[in-house]
Amino acid sequence: MKKSAFILLLALAGCSGGPTDFTKEYREALAGRPGKVFSDPEQGRRAVKVFSELYADLSEGNVRQRVRQTYAPEAWFNDTLATEVGIEAIEKYLLKTAQGSEMIKGTTRDVAVSGADCYVRWTLEFRTKNLAGGKPIVTEGVSQLRFDEQGRIILHQDFWNPASGVYQHLPLLGPAIRYVNGLIAKPE
Repeated sequence: MKKSAFILLLALAGCSGGPTDFTKEYREALAGRPGKVFSDPEQGRRAVKVFSELYADLSEGNVRQRVRQTYAPEAWFNDTLATEVGIEAIEKYLLKTAQGSEMIKGTTRDVAVSGADCYVRWTLEFRTKNLAGGKPIVTEGVSQLRFDEQGRIILHQDFWNPASGVYQHLPLLGPAIRYVNGLIAKPE
């Protein structure tokens, strides 16, 4: 198969649409969860600290201990791999994620605030026995957060590249992604 045909096939597969329209879902979540603008910067720092403490050690015990103080009951969550609505769904998803990994550690690198939106730049290191031969995988991203009056997250949207963070390490999909990345880096 010619390189250009292969790239077109991958592009069409990726653009085939799925069961949800992410942009519409995200905009509806933004509109329905305007968030709290903290008049006291210390409130915002505390809210980000609670978020950072949950993701610093995304283990089963830490999720059970911290998730309900971190997220509001009606929170909307999207980490680019899944969308969850409500604390029960978010807790179940994070527990499943923690249980499927040997280690997940997040480090907050920087925080910026714009109105009710808080943007947290982070590094995530994780290890599972099924990816990258059990070696740690490191990825970078940004989370957009909105908080309620109690400082709990009501909107959590991650922006990161799962192709370089996860997908390239999958047994069947990984080689294809690395091949396409090589083509893009070295045009014909």
